Amino acid sequence: WDCEAPVEIVYKVLNDRARFEGEGLVVLTQVLAHDLTVGYEELENVLLLSINGTPVKNLKHCLELIESCEAEYLRFNFQCNLVLVLRPEDAKKATAEVLAQHGIPAATSPDLQPTPQGASAQANLAASPKSQSRSELQSEAELEGEAEAEVERSRSK
Repeated sequence: WDCEAPVEIVYKVLNDRARFEGEGLVVLTQVLAHDLTVGYEELENVLLLSINGTPVKNLKHCLELIESCEAEYLRFNFQCNLVLVLRPEDAKKATAEVLAQHGIPAATSPDLQPTPQGASAQANLAASPKSQSRSELQSEAELEGEAEAEVERSRSK
């Protein structure tokens, strides 16, 4: 992966350490086609730094910032001074349309969806990286797989 990933991201993974438990990189890997995202299609594999000026701590925090936005615009600031600006209500409507258009079953993975009351919180913990060097952190896909496996184990008990 380090030969194909953008240099800036490889550098952060190999050289930076998490500043607090649960810190993780959030990378925009691809923008799916939609009328709302015309002109942003080439934006890919960039590190998300902040949303509306608030530094992004991890993927769950990113989702919280988006869902709680009361500003007129959602402003995503990425590395290399790249900025994506959307109206929150337009983004929510477009998300539903893009999911249907591309046959995507959900906007988020199960570990980012609200946990029903009484359910095990361990599924959420399985997706939280520990404080360690980022080179030691598991990939997001591995974490999602572990979270899904933990949910299945807790259901079968």
